[in-house]
Formats: sequence, structure tokens, C-alpha cells
Amino acid sequence: MRNFIRPKKNQRGFTLVELVVVLGIMAALAAVVVPVVARFAGRGDTEANNTEKQTVQAAFDLYMSDNALASVTASGTSTTAWSAIDPGSVGTNMYPGYLRQATTKCGYTWSADGTLTQGACP
Repeated sequence: MRNFIRPKKNQRGFTLVELVVVLGIMAALAAVVVPVVARFAGRGDTEANNTEKQTVQAAFDLYMSDNALASVTASGTSTTAWSAIDPGSVGTNMYPGYLRQATTKCGYTWSADGTLTQGACP
């Protein structure tokens, strides 16, 4: 039977110093990489919120154009649910005619000229 437990005389394992050096290099790399990745993740959420605002604003503008509205009923109450929203009281809701989804991630208010303001986003 072969002897798998005892190493041969000319074989050596890693020393404690070599292992500590490798762990130090790995810690230094992690210290550089982790903040960069975290910054990208935060930027992705911000860009998603900005894109959603542009999409909702475009739908709102299209709604006003389709219904020949120069002004709408302003709303100071933030909303994320668009299935019952008819800003111009013309009988056409924002969803499903102008928005693909009935709810948005962020809340929105709008002025009489149809300019949206994005509220808090979770």
C-alpha cells in the first residue's frame, strides 16, 4: 500500500509566511475592487430611476398631446398607481393606454403644465 500521509523528503508545503503574504495580497485586491463594484451598483439604481422618470414624462406628454390638452389638473399627492389616474379628466387613464405597467417604482406629482416631479424611490 502506498504511503499517502507522509510526504517525501524533498517535498515541502507552504510556510506560514507564504500563506500570510498571499492573504495580504488578496486583502489588498479586495480593498480596491469592493468600493468600485459598490459604486456601479448604486449608479445602476440612479440610472433606472432616471429612465423611469423619462418614460413616465414621455407617456404624460403623449397623453396631453393625444387629448389636445394645454394643461391638466395638477396633483400635489405623489402616486405610483396609474390605473385610475386621468390627469385631464377626459375619460382616458394613464394605464393601459400610455404606460405599460399599472405601477411605477417611484412616486410622482405633476404641475398644471404636465411637468412631472419624481418623489422618493425605494
